[in-house]
Amino acid sequence: MTTMQAYALVETPKISISKTQVVPPEDLRKMQAFAESGEDSETKQKEQEKQKLELENALNRARLEKELSEIQANISRLMGEREIMALEWDIEQEKKTQAHKKVIAALKQQKEKLETEVSIAQYKLEQEEQQFRAVAMKLDYQVKFLRAEVDQMQAKKDRYKAELQRANYADIAPVYLTEPLQQGGTLIISDRRIELNGCISPWKASYIVDRIQYFNNKDVINPIFIVIESSPGGSVIAGSQILKAMENSQAPVYVVVQGFAASMAACIATLADRSFAYPNAIILHHQPWTFAAGNVRELKEGQEFLQEWWSRLGGRVAKKMGVSLKKLDELLYKKSARGDWEEFADRAKELKWVDHTINGIKDSSIRELPNSDSYTLESYYKKYLGNDYEVARNIENGVIYLPPLDAKDFYYLYNPNNRYQTPPYAR
Repeated sequence: MTTMQAYALVETPKISISKTQVVPPEDLRKMQAFAESGEDSETKQKEQEKQKLELENALNRARLEKELSEIQANISRLMGEREIMALEWDIEQEKKTQAHKKVIAALKQQKEKLETEVSIAQYKLEQEEQQFRAVAMKLDYQVKFLRAEVDQMQAKKDRYKAELQRANYADIAPVYLTEPLQQGGTLIISDRRIELNGCISPWKASYIVDRIQYFNNKDVINPIFIVIESSPGGSVIAGSQILKAMENSQAPVYVVVQGFAASMAACIATLADRSFAYPNAIILHHQPWTFAAGNVRELKEGQEFLQEWWSRLGGRVAKKMGVSLKKLDELLYKKSARGDWEEFADRAKELKWVDHTINGIKDSSIRELPNSDSYTLESYYKKYLGNDYEVARNIENGVIYLPPLDAKDFYYLYNPNNRYQTPPYAR
């Protein structure tokens, strides 16, 4: 339906005008004749009024007809304007339709162009993918080839590493002998060995005791070796724990002194089941000593407790020597003003401080090539110090700080140059 048709459906307003009926001329003549025949004046007056009304009606009708013609002219004008507006609307819609068709055509053309470009791009992409697959297959082949070469090189490296490792290990098993001292004075040591070096501390004692228990759990027949390279002694309580573990061990516990054993370490060597030492190794016995502070009564009580420890340890050493403790005290101070009695092992054997002097040691437990990093000055001090403190905190100007002692514990330690001291924070 067009806009013009829509406007045509609008109902045009109808104007109805009531018209006053016109008196025919014949009636007028009759009315005049009647008047002339002598109608009364009243009738004549009414007739005049009627004529007046008819005249007014005629005038009104003429006026209304004029207004009606104006309204009809206005309606005609409005309908013309409506038709013009409808025509303009149709023209505008036609223009929009044509413009829309042009846009659609342009978009369709652009779509076709894009589809063409996409097709070309897909074709190029397929070509590139084919080239990429060819390159990838070539690279994959090269990778597999290189990987095979790497595997071969790794296999060679592993073989070389295995050969190097085998070269760093001795292909012999440890030797276990119930009688380790051979003819000619050679001592055969197995891997049932425990190192005792540096100051004897509670944690070092725990380590040695646990190792003795471990070796007993593996075998109670073959001997266990405590090897002392150099030890100045240490805690009385810690040393006593080691001695008690040695005494309670089902497997025999032998002590080997390679260099120096003093104080508590000397007691351990002397009181062992059997002890062995190089002829030039040094054994040193003396009375225990301690750092003390307090009033007269406290110092007296400390001295009495220290004397009791000396009776328990020194008395056993004196008994093995075949002398009394009093005699041992005399011999200590007869030998040295400080009471430090030191002897080379060949002389110490005569005093029963050690049981055997040996000419050599064959340590069958050393089956790995030694690492030079284990033989530095720092590692030596850590090993010699025998505790977990940092080297920088424990070694100052040649001074080695001792760990604090528990209550009623004493140091049974050889310290002539005051090298071993308690740290300032422990005093």
